[in-house]
Amino acid sequence: MTSNVTLRMDSRLLKELRHCAVDANQSLSAWITSVLEEKIQSDKRFASARKRALKKLEDGFKLGGKPLSREEVHAR
Repeated sequence: MTSNVTLRMDSRLLKELRHCAVDANQSLSAWITSVLEEKIQSDKRFASARKRALKKLEDGFKLGGKPLSREEVHAR
């Protein structure tokens, strides 16, 4: 189900947006909808990648070998 939304923007910006929609062979409404959907998907992918990266940092990286003892770490 679609709903109507009213936006207020500068006329110069509106003119540029209309040109973008024409270049994409879409109505202004369809073009804005596609841009917003793309933004939402991009944000979701970013959040997912961030979550995976933080999990890897939390788990640590396995580099092989055995863990060093405290004495080995601080030996000169």
